[in-house]
Formats: sequence, C-alpha cells, structure tokens
Amino acid sequence: MDKIEDLLVNKGLYDSVDISVEDLAEMQKYLSKNEYTDNNIDCYCVNCGTNRVFKYCNCEVREETGIMRIAFPNEETGRTRKPSSEDLFRGFLNRRYSMTYRCTRDGMHTIIFDLITTDNKIIKVGQYPSVADMTIPEIKKYRKVLGSEYRDYAKAIGLFANGIGIGSFVYLRRIIENLIYKKFVDVSEIISLSSDEFAPLHFDQKIEVLHGYLPQLLVDNKNLYGIVSKGIHELSEEECLTMFPCIRTGIELILDDILAEEEKQKKAKTFKKFVADTSGKLSKK
Repeated sequence: MDKIEDLLVNKGLYDSVDISVEDLAEMQKYLSKNEYTDNNIDCYCVNCGTNRVFKYCNCEVREETGIMRIAFPNEETGRTRKPSSEDLFRGFLNRRYSMTYRCTRDGMHTIIFDLITTDNKIIKVGQYPSVADMTIPEIKKYRKVLGSEYRDYAKAIGLFANGIGIGSFVYLRRIIENLIYKKFVDVSEIISLSSDEFAPLHFDQKIEVLHGYLPQLLVDNKNLYGIVSKGIHELSEEECLTMFPCIRTGIELILDDILAEEEKQKKAKTFKKFVADTSGKLSKK
C-alpha cells in the first residue's frame, strides 16, 4: 500500500507521513488532482456496509496548483527548461488539498479528505465520514467475543480517530487483559489454579500458564501487552498514534483466531451429532 493511501485509509486526524523528492511519483498520483491517474483506494463504505474500491473524483472547480506548468529560464539561451524532480516536488509543498473519492459501486457514496503539506510531511487535517464512522461498523463481528469490552474497543478507535493516542492505548490494554482473564475463568478448573494465585502473575507468566488454551499468535507475541503498557507510561501521543494501526491489527488477528475456533467447535458439534444420530437410525434397519 502506498504511504499516502495508508494515511488516507488507516491514519487518524493530524497524523502524517514523511515525504521527500523520492516520493514524487506517489505525490503526483494522489495530489495532482488528475482523475485520469490510477488513483483508487480500498476502504470501508459506510453506505454499502462493506469494503469497496473508491476512485478519485476531481468534481469541483479548484484553483490550479500550477505544478505541471513550472518553467525556468535557461541562463545561457533564455529559453525555458524542463523542471527538475526537485522543482516539481517543491510545487507540491505548503499547500492544502481537498480530495473527493467516489465508491465505484455507487457514485453517490463519497469520502472527502483534507490534507496539508509542509516542507517534509503530508498531514491529514480532515475527513468525512470519520475514521471511527468507517471502522466501527467493521468491528461489529467482534461484539460477541468481546462482550462488555466491545464498547472499550469502539472507544479506543474513536480516540485514535481524533488524534488521542495514549488514551486509546488505555482501552487496548484493558481489552488484552480481559481476553486473558476470560480464558483463565474458562479453564481455571482444568489447570487447578485459583484467581488469587493467577492475578498477581506478570503478563508473560499468565500467557505461559494459559499457553495451551490461547491463540498461538498471542502466545508468540506476548510482548504486545508490554508495548501497550510502555505506550501509556512512557511514549508520546504521536508515537502511540503511529503504533495504533499495527496494534489494532494484532488484536483483531487474535479475535479472528477466537472466532475461527468457536466456528470450528460449532461445526464439529454439528458433525458429531449427525454421525451419532445417523448411525443410530441406520443400525435399526
């Protein structure tokens, strides 16, 4: 995924990506307001209720940036010369960009982004529908497995969408803690460990105790909890915001594992019942 597409689709307000002349081709693709470039993004459509391809639409009359008309006198001949990559790159800087994308399934479904550029960054300063509006419908499938923590997860995403990184980490840590505690409650009789014995253990020790009952991804990446805790106590808002999308991905992969295991058990139960019932019927014939 291009870094500018990642900024548009995955980042919250006031998040940014670094740019240099090496990113000129990507900047021309997204910022030149040329709807004939292959400027499409993949994201959730709140109206369709599913992921769609959105195509850039230069549907408003805007002031020309002049980027493709830059011409500099040649000192020797007095003629104009072709602008260099550095010239073209500078033409994109210190500007504001309003970008509209239309759903390729239904052109009435749109997403609007507002960006500004500095000398070395592109910053997202506006978006409609918001990141939270686009993301929260996607997480509804986790409502059952998260239970009461579903609201915490929605809050974490909402805080991230509004540029609050440390606060979002507080909710993410709570979700990770509760996933572990719920699993302990489920298997406490099997492992013969009381709540008073389990509670004071360090997180990595809790993972070790429950490793046979947890998604392998969480067991293999138990440092996730430490990263989130460090973010709350030691990292800056910007650092937390930068890490949030990857941590969210990790949590959702764990939740996907749990959902897959529940579905597997459900199918196994149905299959076993079929075999038992059918065997009984056939034995009577």
